Amino acid sequence: MNYKLKKISGDASFREFYRVKKNNKTSIIVFARKEQYKNLIVYSFVNKILNSHNILSPKLLKNYYKDNMIEITDLGDKSFYDYIKNKKNKLKDYKKLIELIIKLQKILMNE
Repeated sequence: MNYKLKKISGDASFREFYRVKKNNKTSIIVFARKEQYKNLIVYSFVNKILNSHNILSPKLLKNYYKDNMIEITDLGDKSFYDYIKNKKNKLKDYKKLIELIIKLQKILMNE
C-alpha cells in the first residue's frame, strides 16, 4: 500500500498528530506516548459525544490501542483563524462560535 505520513501540529497534551494520505484520501493518526486512557480512549469518547450532538469533531475510524494509536477522520487543515482572517464582517462567524460554546456547555456530563 502506498501512503504518505506528515506530522502536523498537536495540542497541549501528550498526543502527536500525523496526516496520512492513502489513495487520495486522508485521515489522522493520533499517537500517545503515555497516558493512553486519557490521551486516546477519553479523547475518542469525547469526540463521539460531540458528534452525537451534531458538533463537528473527528470520528474514530480504527483503534490501535495496543500500539498507543488511533485513526480518526481528517477535518482539514484550515483553522477558524484561516477561515475569518480575510473577511470584512466577522461578527456573524463570532456569533456562531458563541452559539457553539453555549451548545457545548449544555451537553450533560453524565452521558
